[in-house]
Amino acid sequence: MRNPHVLVTVITPAYNVGPWIGEAIDSVLAQTESRFEYLVVDDGSTDDTADVVRSRAERDPRVRLIQVENGGSGAARNRALAESAAPFVAFLDGDDRWHPEFLSHMLETMHTAPPGVGMAYCHTRVMLESGQVVALRWQPSGKVDIDKQLVENNPPHNGSSLMIRRACFDQVGGFDCSLPSAVDFEMWLRIAAGSNYPLMWGTRRWLLDMRLMRTGSISSNRQRRFECLDKVIADYAPRMGRQHPGMAYVRPAVFAYRDGLDDFGDRWALLAREAGAKELAKDSWGRSLLAWSSAGRERRAQLRNVRDTARNGAYKGMSGALRTAVKINSLRG
Repeated sequence: MRNPHVLVTVITPAYNVGPWIGEAIDSVLAQTESRFEYLVVDDGSTDDTADVVRSRAERDPRVRLIQVENGGSGAARNRALAESAAPFVAFLDGDDRWHPEFLSHMLETMHTAPPGVGMAYCHTRVMLESGQVVALRWQPSGKVDIDKQLVENNPPHNGSSLMIRRACFDQVGGFDCSLPSAVDFEMWLRIAAGSNYPLMWGTRRWLLDMRLMRTGSISSNRQRRFECLDKVIADYAPRMGRQHPGMAYVRPAVFAYRDGLDDFGDRWALLAREAGAKELAKDSWGRSLLAWSSAGRERRAQLRNVRDTARNGAYKGMSGALRTAVKINSLRG
């Protein structure tokens, strides 16, 4: 039976995140909105993840540890969903952390959002493994429909930034456990395509710190992610109503070229070109795609080297100045 005082079920799927899971849990326990339950699903970790969670659970009854055999983040989330019933759900990865006002702000956003909004997300700050914030990520604000989800390639960027109505899962089911990657994106698209709440709403607050890819993390395996993304886009792009389905392949093609996976880039570029040269030329990402596609493999390798060198230097240069700037931004929105 649902506790009427619990408004949000917070769910963390955790696999070998011992060095960071304590920080993630502490960021939840520090929330200004206290009407939540917190389910951490240890997905068969082989490090001290479960011990860290257990120690926090002993100090705060809102934290509950669920231990399962390793089955992936989708299965872990589904297990937690099955054991909870709060009207809203929020997911936090075990190596990310929330600003103290995340839950309160997202609840307010859900209560004031237009009809049809089933999910809301905040802006994201990027941090290194050490926890030092080094960058702010640009994300669109306001209404996001299925076309925008696909064209802008998952505007929330990751599952830790959202709050979702429980009714969405009641209507479309749980996460697709057959996908080793892009599990979040597939779910958000399924909610947009098959529930009574087809819209997302993006807020202007930086309330999530996302840890830059760790070696061995799901998101660090780009080949596997692109394989899954290929399937997800093929399934949902035909459901776009405002724009040509080819536009759903533009950003993924650019990302594939940037990451050196030219086979994906070339195939997705061909699908993107079906939207027409004029449509691509009107879009900054479309123009970038045309440039990468026409550059050839040798020239693309040179461009990747220049880009990676510039990005690494930018992160180092920005980190000191951002310590103060991002703190102000997170408070003011």
